[in-house]
Amino acid sequence: MDEIVARVSKVPLPQRVLVLVVVVVLLVLANYIILISPKEDDIARIQRKINQLENELVRKRAIARNLSRYRIEVERLKQRLNEALTLLPNEAEIPELLQKVAALVEQSDCQMGKFEPNAEVNVNFYAKIPVRMAITGNYHSIAVFFDKVSKLARIVNVTDIELGTPNVENQKVVLEAKFTATTFKFIEDKTKNAAKAGSKTGFKKK
Repeated sequence: MDEIVARVSKVPLPQRVLVLVVVVVLLVLANYIILISPKEDDIARIQRKINQLENELVRKRAIARNLSRYRIEVERLKQRLNEALTLLPNEAEIPELLQKVAALVEQSDCQMGKFEPNAEVNVNFYAKIPVRMAITGNYHSIAVFFDKVSKLARIVNVTDIELGTPNVENQKVVLEAKFTATTFKFIEDKTKNAAKAGSKTGFKKK
């Protein structure tokens, strides 16, 4: 030990200071690598998680602030849908609606010449039901019929109107009007209806 101290004492002071500085630097570097660096990685990872949670909190607070407005909008859209569906009769109401259209011919002082329902055309949640019609009457009576059809509670579109050559009958000018009266019906979801029926009868899918 005395020999080591004697050798160290013979080393010039600047070299001893340099060695001491190198030793201190190595100790600090080792301490940083072993102890501090992993902690900094953990802190950075935790900070990223905190930022993510803060962003999520801001987003959810914004949703919570607008929740009442969203609920009001949903209820408004539901009401508009129900109002629209009232204009579309279901399967059972179609014959009654077509009878009303036919009855309007007589109420308008016209005569029915043709009443021919054509095949249905499905379009998404509704179906078109075109009826090819021909009626006779004077111009005013035919106009009255079209006006009455336009005032029906259900939607009935009149298209492809053709007015035939006028004839004089009983001192009146009589025309033949050919046209297509198209009504629409709501296509019910048969899958949902079957599920409802099954729930009512106690049927459960295995």
